[in-house]
Amino acid sequence: MGNDMSAKSNIDAAAADEKQKVPQIPGYTIEKPLGKGAMAAVYLAVQNALERQVALKVMASSLSVDETFRRRFVKEGRIIGQLSHQHIITVYDIGEYEGYYYMAMEYIGHGTLRERIERGMPPERAVSILCQIAKALGYAHGRGFVHRDVKPANILFRDDETAVLSDFGIARGFDESTRLTMAGWTLGTPNYMSPEQALGKTLDARSDLYALGVVFYEMLVGARPYKATDSISLALKHVSEPIPRLPDNLAIYQGIIDNLLAKDPNDRFAHAEELIKAATHVQTTGKAMPPPVVKRTETVTPPPKPPAVSPAPPSKKTWIGWLVGIVLVLLLGGAGAYLAMNRNVVTPTPTPQPVQPPKIANVSEQIASHLRIAAANLNIGFLISPYNLNATYGYCEVLKLDANNAAALRGLDDVARAYAQQPETNRDELHLALGMVQGCLGSAPNNPSLLSLRERIQQQIGQSQ
Repeated sequence: MGNDMSAKSNIDAAAADEKQKVPQIPGYTIEKPLGKGAMAAVYLAVQNALERQVALKVMASSLSVDETFRRRFVKEGRIIGQLSHQHIITVYDIGEYEGYYYMAMEYIGHGTLRERIERGMPPERAVSILCQIAKALGYAHGRGFVHRDVKPANILFRDDETAVLSDFGIARGFDESTRLTMAGWTLGTPNYMSPEQALGKTLDARSDLYALGVVFYEMLVGARPYKATDSISLALKHVSEPIPRLPDNLAIYQGIIDNLLAKDPNDRFAHAEELIKAATHVQTTGKAMPPPVVKRTETVTPPPKPPAVSPAPPSKKTWIGWLVGIVLVLLLGGAGAYLAMNRNVVTPTPTPQPVQPPKIANVSEQIASHLRIAAANLNIGFLISPYNLNATYGYCEVLKLDANNAAALRGLDDVARAYAQQPETNRDELHLALGMVQGCLGSAPNNPSLLSLRERIQQQIGQSQ
């Protein structure tokens, strides 16, 4: 947590450094600024030795003193340097001079996809761009990299027809840990984050395809599929809200959208080539993609029916509480940094607005949803508190529906082990937590993890009196 907060402070400092002087890099003559973000400024420059125009990306001076950001900047150049592809930006040079870390890249002067979306485009053009960027991602994925920040602002145009993927600044290799830390979360863009990225889970190529699906929807409709007044509520919508329906005149593309924006990665295209094949089929035949293109790799076995005395499914208020709990920690460490990087967003972050819970058709879906949210709360350390916003509560709700659910029982084991490592809990929460655990023991009276939790909470209550 300390490193994440330090990273946030560094980003904020960089964003506030509005009067950074133009650097002097040997071998380059800077002509004019092209743009500036929280992490770096980009200049149009001439590489003197070859007399060619380049985009010179220079890390913000406020960040160059931070080893984490220096490594990230250098890594971006090295990653792109390994990727030689028509639809990926080319890096010519990377280096450091008197504290300035710089990267000389191919200058691409035909605007961004964000600008083209604002002007509007026909569906055929959207499909063409979709396939071009899918080819770039497929190439990167084949060489072991996940981009993690696919969005219209990072898609440039070499000419009127050729789309180019840029900004691999938070990309990671498959052989690295691809769980997104809190600092990494702030460097992504919640508008285009996959559910697993918003929840801090392990990422693979399918997370990039989800982001590309959001971009494709935006190209078709002219607006993103999910909207919210702040980044936290937006992340919740990617996790919980149904996939939106396209207008009738675009309905042939609904199958592609459904596969790209599936909440479960197993329900998405397995790789970029599948997406390209499906999109090409729709475009050439004028017919919707024949379902199913992607089959789940696992089968969910419906649980036994709940006892007649089982309480009713959770209320809307409780659902909202759980969903807010998933990313509350991200609000503390991430939202401010994300907002600071977006010039059109006003800080401080607005209070998250209530999110409508998804409609749950049956007990199996209820259980799956409880398990997903409980695992997320476990991942970010909400073990027994805040009340109703924690992993134990979610797993206990599953046991009310299925007293022998193996995933919930394993989850409670994980909670008990994790809680043993962080015994300090807000005193005001202890009695509420004890009541929750006592109630859960009604569904699993002999569960050793629950008994262990109860004993530890009782000890803490005794110590606090």
